[in-house]
Amino acid sequence: MIPALLIALIMGFMTGMWQFAIFSFVSIASGLLTSSLIKLKRKEPDLDYSDQPIWIHPKAIAIGDKVLPKTGLFFRDPFNEIFFQHFNKLALERDVAKKAIALEKSHYQSRKPGALPFWAGVSEGADLEFDLARDGPHALVVGSTGAGKSEFLKLITGSMLASVQDMQMAMVLIDFKGGAALTALNTHPCSLTLLTDIDGTNHERFWLYLLGELKQREFSLAQAGKSSIEQMPELPRLLVLADELPAILTSHNLAPTAMEAIAARGRSLGVHLVATSQSLSGIPRSLITNLTLRFALGVTDPGDLVSLSPTMRPSNISTSKAVAFNGAKTFPFDFPMTKALPNLGGGKFFPEQVSGWSIGLPKAISEVGDLVALMDFPLEHRFEEIRLTSFGSGSVLLVGAQGSGKSTFWKLLKSISISQVLDEPTIEELENALTAGPVYCCVGSNMVLPLSIQRKFDHVIYLRQGNLEQHMAAGLPKAQWNEKLPPGRGWYRNQTIQLVMPIPSQVKREPLSEQLQQVR
Repeated sequence: MIPALLIALIMGFMTGMWQFAIFSFVSIASGLLTSSLIKLKRKEPDLDYSDQPIWIHPKAIAIGDKVLPKTGLFFRDPFNEIFFQHFNKLALERDVAKKAIALEKSHYQSRKPGALPFWAGVSEGADLEFDLARDGPHALVVGSTGAGKSEFLKLITGSMLASVQDMQMAMVLIDFKGGAALTALNTHPCSLTLLTDIDGTNHERFWLYLLGELKQREFSLAQAGKSSIEQMPELPRLLVLADELPAILTSHNLAPTAMEAIAARGRSLGVHLVATSQSLSGIPRSLITNLTLRFALGVTDPGDLVSLSPTMRPSNISTSKAVAFNGAKTFPFDFPMTKALPNLGGGKFFPEQVSGWSIGLPKAISEVGDLVALMDFPLEHRFEEIRLTSFGSGSVLLVGAQGSGKSTFWKLLKSISISQVLDEPTIEELENALTAGPVYCCVGSNMVLPLSIQRKFDHVIYLRQGNLEQHMAAGLPKAQWNEKLPPGRGWYRNQTIQLVMPIPSQVKREPLSEQLQQVR
């Protein structure tokens, strides 16, 4: 710059054209100003303002605690990107709010044709709709805590309920957040049952009953000579909602088997799984493969994004708060919070199935003829009657703690004139009775019988034991321990049974024929 200035001054003296000197002075001033701005920019720390709040005032604009120039010409590139995303997000929120106002009265009813259509939100100003039966047949919703997974699950389920005709869909709910997310849905007429992590006593029966549902549907299709539910529209589709899938899979050893069976065989049987999870960790790859309709909500782990869609990268995420993956297609979208669910309350559409899923064995059975007990076969969706003739000429041992119904049942056996009925006998009394013929014997759970005597009993019925140690010593699974079992509830040949218990006359009970109809 200095040589250029000297040359310009010499030219001015020699030629009188002083504009050369003026141009040189302007160039020097411009260079100094540029250099100062570069140095100032270098001194400013390179901070991340992407998560800072934006403040807009007629006299000032700020991101976090940094006040910006009033004109955007001097914004740094990151600030331009932040403001673009901010205003784009505001525009999307307005679009979603308008759609929500227009659709909330119809509970976001879908106009898309199909067996299980639902409205999922707004994508680039247009309605985002899917048919779970065709686009799935199963779905997975992934998002961190607070991303709105449960709300989104209720939104799409409510949309399905509003879009599908009555009696064409049933629901089974699995909520491992204590039931807080899906309890309201359980009051809908098409809901069959709700399983939570709080009630751990019914888990084994639930999973067996769910596996049995697949078998029953296979049998129904085979009996009708059909290959899939599309050829049998009178069979309602079953929607299984699972909130917090990894926790569900580890809750019982039958849970992974049931979930993978639904994912692998559910399409043709009309059983559809919609599950939520905070991440893909803990979900078997074989299960993820069949959950083909996928949704990522909020801030999702980059590794999970790649697993959800191999072509997806974190840099491809727009300002939308969710992304849908349907095959190779990607749909960024936004969705509203649900204010109400359709048609809650009222009578159940499938009352017999509700009893089979939720109630199981009746808590008490009145005395009818030589009926001894009802045995539950959840895998086959049926009860079986056990009568005195079922024991043949063998001896029967009944083991139970105080209050388990043991003594009440002994009195019942005495009243029907059975020859040898013993209650809390000594070892010597029991040995003498066994030499005389078949014996019906009731003993406490704390009584230890010699192995030589135990082997003489052809039938052993276990009622509630005194504690967990006695329960496990009897060879019963730890998961089946429940200190609140009703009187007469127990196990026979590894199946749950309910013994006949005399019912007080003042308590009105349904006839046994109606009790048996609960699962038929």
